[in-house]
Amino acid sequence: MSVEITDHMAEVLKEQLAFIATTSPDGVPNVGPKGSIGVYDHTALVFDETTGGTTLNNIQEGSSVMIAVVDRAWKNGYRFTGRTEILDAGDIFTDRVQARADRGKSAQICSVLVHVDKVSTFRPV
Repeated sequence: MSVEITDHMAEVLKEQLAFIATTSPDGVPNVGPKGSIGVYDHTALVFDETTGGTTLNNIQEGSSVMIAVVDRAWKNGYRFTGRTEILDAGDIFTDRVQARADRGKSAQICSVLVHVDKVSTFRPV
């Protein structure tokens, strides 16, 4: 199944705060905001991990992720489900370190590439 991240999805991710959900190996859910989530290409998202907390621990333990974002004006949202790749070196990581520095932000612990397997829309209640 091929997933296509559209321009509208990219715009919503750029304009709204997204939340990421993971689970621990024991099945304990974790949800947290990620202000750095953006589109890497038409099949992947990327974000910078700055805290090294539960989200990163769960990803390191093999959790898949779900990223949810809502556009309140549109009154709809997107869920992106996928597999992760932790990046702590290489071109993507270096480019994101520089982009954070250009915005006056401290460097991240790592960046995380999310290979999106499924996208669905939802209407918040």
